[in-house]
Amino acid sequence: MELLVFHLPYNRAGLEVIKKYYSIFDKLIPAWLGAAADGSIRIHDDAGTIHQYMNKKKIIPMVQNLELSSRVSNSLVKDKEAVNRFTADSLAYLKKRGYEELCLDIEGVKYENRESYTDFIGRVAENLHGAGFHLSICIPAKTGNSKDSTWSGAYDYNKLGKIADRIIIMAYDFHWPGGPPGPIAPINWLQDVIDYAIMEIPLEKIYFALGLYGYDWPLKQEERGRGLVYRQIAELAGRYKKEIEWDQESRCPYMKYEVNGVEHEVWFENRCSIESKLRLLQDFQLKGVVFWRPGQEDPEVWELFKDK
Repeated sequence: MELLVFHLPYNRAGLEVIKKYYSIFDKLIPAWLGAAADGSIRIHDDAGTIHQYMNKKKIIPMVQNLELSSRVSNSLVKDKEAVNRFTADSLAYLKKRGYEELCLDIEGVKYENRESYTDFIGRVAENLHGAGFHLSICIPAKTGNSKDSTWSGAYDYNKLGKIADRIIIMAYDFHWPGGPPGPIAPINWLQDVIDYAIMEIPLEKIYFALGLYGYDWPLKQEERGRGLVYRQIAELAGRYKKEIEWDQESRCPYMKYEVNGVEHEVWFENRCSIESKLRLLQDFQLKGVVFWRPGQEDPEVWELFKDK
């Protein structure tokens, strides 16, 4: 199974992990590019540093809609002039910089723009393929083709699976900061996402993106959860003298603590939960795993790949 990782430019913790473990990464996907509503591309990269460890054949620059704004993504995919500009500029970027593949992470597309998004991906793919380049896309996890989902409904697994070379399914945030506490990627949900994906997308194109972070929810209705990295969770456990517990149903770790009279519930990923997920992906002979993202993780996660 291939091992890919995302990277945020100039993220110090992430860079330290890349420096230490770059030899086990098959590909690095750095979020270096931002797409504006008019199709123009903004570049913000740490390529000089990354190239010290990863050669260009192992780097897939990623384009995200600026600020992951739904307004930007929906404007972009509907505007023919913007699509033309983006298509031309993305190809020019690859040619100039010497990379072989582009990754698109265009999030927040509304169901009403489903066809426009699919056409947009088709246009970009046609342009890149015609010049000898490859295209990866990141799409939300889902368990069916429901138009009611505001997060994932616009992403047509079947059609996209015929267009892109690599499909990265973002299998995290089943529970998210704006909702109730719970596992970020429970194993039974992951199983359901896989079951649906393999019916719609060629097996050799499927990669699953797994999160390495956690969320801390205060159990007060008016307050949102907050994101934490593994190091912060370990510090909380030590400070409040709490044991890490294990939820067998979801196969995820969690912890509860109280501060200033407010109870908190923390759910996250560690070596054990990631190992369970990797076994499941391997059982289905999926092409690879992609981690969001180095610098957030239980350091023991990398021990799972020591034989690569």
